[in-house]
Amino acid sequence: MANTKMIVLAGGKGTRLQPLTFGIPKILLPIKGVPMLDWVIRSALHSDIEEIVVGVPGTAGEDSNERMLSHIHGICIDSYLKNMDYGIKVRTVPTPRRETAGDLRYILEEIHMKKGKALVVYGDNLTQLDVGKLLEYHENCRNQLGVAGTVVLFEPPESELHRFGIAKLKNVSGFDIVESFIEKPTLQQAPSRFANAGYYVLETDEIFDILSREKMKVEHSLFPALASQNRLAGWLTKLPYWIDISTVQAYEQANKLAHEGLVISPLLKGEDNAPLREVADRKAEAGQ
Repeated sequence: MANTKMIVLAGGKGTRLQPLTFGIPKILLPIKGVPMLDWVIRSALHSDIEEIVVGVPGTAGEDSNERMLSHIHGICIDSYLKNMDYGIKVRTVPTPRRETAGDLRYILEEIHMKKGKALVVYGDNLTQLDVGKLLEYHENCRNQLGVAGTVVLFEPPESELHRFGIAKLKNVSGFDIVESFIEKPTLQQAPSRFANAGYYVLETDEIFDILSREKMKVEHSLFPALASQNRLAGWLTKLPYWIDISTVQAYEQANKLAHEGLVISPLLKGEDNAPLREVADRKAEAGQ
């Protein structure tokens, strides 16, 4: 799919992962020896993504120590990527840390991208999905209904619904269209069982002017604007795992599952994880 870039938002402070993030950027914390950023990038390597842009921490913060740490983290991520060869162009953009919407607009301005498709990914969400199928669904929905964005929706455990924005959906011509998101509802209040997975496709020429330069989240600005116009699709998919690595406890759990073979890093081209997947399948069938 021509002119499709992947934008990884990875400029967060990682406050709840301290003290680990005093020395290591959150996105470089390893899961079974592989930095989280590497997991995210690998997920796009078998699709038609032509370039990956990683939004890294810029020199931002309230005091000199915070600005210095932010700057160092950005340098570390940039250095890591320069020493990796994914077979696709990867570059970094230091961001002002204005939440997801503000940073996304800043990145689009910096890379002069006001046309084309952007697959936006939150760098601290560990999951695995078929990016090619997501892009295909978005394109079909766009051709039929003229949507400007598609958000990946997954089904978290019912006990966890209160942590998420839950999508209210309607079916139009066989496609799921997001009417709104209900933030952190109770089980009884939830309009569906589907939550934002932190992956979404955007038509940059149609959403650019909606994005704020201020400190604001996409979920509180862009998504409601598109949903109010019936221009935000939802791609409902079953994910083999989804972990928000924002706390030390979640990070430890992700490593535990990875070492047990229940969470497996996406393949690089030419790699074969078949033996690991057989172990994971056997454990899943045994209910482990």
